[in-house]
Amino acid sequence: MAENTGKRKELNAAELSLFFTNLELIYHSGLTPAEGFDILRQSSQSGSQGAADRAWFGSLYEHSVAGRSLTESLKAAGGVPNYAISLLQIGEKTGKLEDTCVGLRDYYQKRDELSQSLRSALVYPLIMILMVFAVVVILLTQAMPVFDQVFNQLGLELTGVAGTLLAIGEVLRSSPLYITVAVLAIVFIIVILRLTPFGKKFFAKVYEHAPITRIISFETSLQRFALAMATMSRSGLEADVAIGLAEPLIDNGEAKKRIHEMQRKIEKSASLQSAVEESELFSPDEMSVLSVGFKTGSDARAFEQVGESISRTTERKINRLVGTLEPALVAFMCIIVGAVLLSVMLPLLGVLGTI
Repeated sequence: MAENTGKRKELNAAELSLFFTNLELIYHSGLTPAEGFDILRQSSQSGSQGAADRAWFGSLYEHSVAGRSLTESLKAAGGVPNYAISLLQIGEKTGKLEDTCVGLRDYYQKRDELSQSLRSALVYPLIMILMVFAVVVILLTQAMPVFDQVFNQLGLELTGVAGTLLAIGEVLRSSPLYITVAVLAIVFIIVILRLTPFGKKFFAKVYEHAPITRIISFETSLQRFALAMATMSRSGLEADVAIGLAEPLIDNGEAKKRIHEMQRKIEKSASLQSAVEESELFSPDEMSVLSVGFKTGSDARAFEQVGESISRTTERKINRLVGTLEPALVAFMCIIVGAVLLSVMLPLLGVLGTI
């Protein structure tokens, strides 16, 4: 957890899951929020991380002692997104705060698990790409000059593709400082973009529309929607209100468009079941589970099961994508290395054959 001037910076999914776990235990034990926040403040760990936590829990404790409700305290102290606060407000009105905390805990836990899965799945392909880049650079800067010397000793020079590769290698060898600065500048720009709203929107668009990640983007948003609907169904929200709160959580444009259309139909007196069916968001198997849930009054459980099913399906697709990228990158590296060697060896063999 990180500290922010004034209000607390919004917590990430893992931190929110932990917070709502603690909050659920506080309500389950019968303690008041003030007593619970005081315990959390005293049990915060040492170091800068713990100091930030103590300051935040201390702020929540002071607001609670001053007579503010849980949601009023959270709004004043920051750290918790508006979506969660909206659900907690409903929980306060319906007397289901503990159930709401359980739903939010599960939602953010599953969201964090999917994010971790995506990050870990991307690490290996990135390492492979860097390895391919390193091998190519070593070939061009170290191996090609050796071949050039061999040709010079034979009274020949590298031409064609081999000559071009040698020239590229010489540029890389003679300008290491400029190349390093250029690479660092690119990395710096990418990092800055990741931290700005414009950059985040740009990367989200790339992730949404790129051929290899388009389906994963759609299903990730669908999982968020299903788990959010499960949480809000537990809190007793009306369908149109629940969908309205869930829509801002969706990143994928196509999914957001269909969910908005679903809300519009419900506002025109359509049932949640018919609106979900007509949206064609879910697969036939997932829709079958939801239909049973609608008819038996188990909406929350049905949405939760569908969300978990989508999560497993998405994880399998990510693993399949990584499994496809790995041999593709290895094959690409072999082709590059082979092309460089052949561009030199074939002319060399031709010369040796005339001797």
